[in-house]
Amino acid sequence: MSTGHDDLPKGEGRLLADRRIALHRDEGGILHAMSSVCPHRGCDVAWNGDEKVWDCPCHGSRFAPDGTVLRGPAMQPLPPAEMPAEA
Repeated sequence: MSTGHDDLPKGEGRLLADRRIALHRDEGGILHAMSSVCPHRGCDVAWNGDEKVWDCPCHGSRFAPDGTVLRGPAMQPLPPAEMPAEA
């Protein structure tokens, strides 16, 4: 079954801005979905393809591809989100 995100390469991330969902395909090929909303102040994170992390442009928080906090000021991870269904 196609998810509509089959073209996302391993080790990469993609933002679905209209749904505020961050997608990441791990090196094993599994697709993960999390909220793109930084828990610090509610800004949307962006995928940093050079460093393979999610960066918040508002206050500098940084998150691992799985949403765990790497650098604050955010103290909570990006919460899991429901995988978007696409035709």
